[in-house]
Amino acid sequence: MMLMTACSSSIPVEIRQTVNNAPGVAQLRDQPDSYISQPIRWGGMILETENKQDTSWLTIIAFPLSDNGEPQTSARSPGRFIALVNEFLEPLVYSRDRLITVKGSFFKTETLKIGEYPYVYPVIEVDHYYLWPKKQAPSYVDYPPYWGYDPWFYPGYPWPHPHRHLFPGHH
Repeated sequence: MMLMTACSSSIPVEIRQTVNNAPGVAQLRDQPDSYISQPIRWGGMILETENKQDTSWLTIIAFPLSDNGEPQTSARSPGRFIALVNEFLEPLVYSRDRLITVKGSFFKTETLKIGEYPYVYPVIEVDHYYLWPKKQAPSYVDYPPYWGYDPWFYPGYPWPHPHRHLFPGHH
């Protein structure tokens, strides 16, 4: 239990706390005027980081959030949005495929093209954000299950195994 508390304590409380009655991406795209200045906590996977004169624009594909605010990429995405951060964000750090959660307020919509398709992006002015650590691939050796190999066989043994004579015909 203490380990779980220690892990979650590095996530800012603003990111962990849900926003009650927050609209979803689709709601904002359909009725943007109804939600101006509405508090938002969304997250997802960064598609692009573009630095403007005074802000960084993060184009994000949205995913549902877990209880601690982490985007769940195994779920279906409700759409895309743009997060405006009022500082320079290094594009090599805030790079494509990184997970991020943002908290702020709905500002406006912006119509940009995805290929030839005009797409309406909700734009969020960000107050707080959290870039999730990259997941490490598991570091383990894939041994065969114990019932799948010969218990008398040892490949590193430089001479015939002393117990081989006990089981003739067993190689």
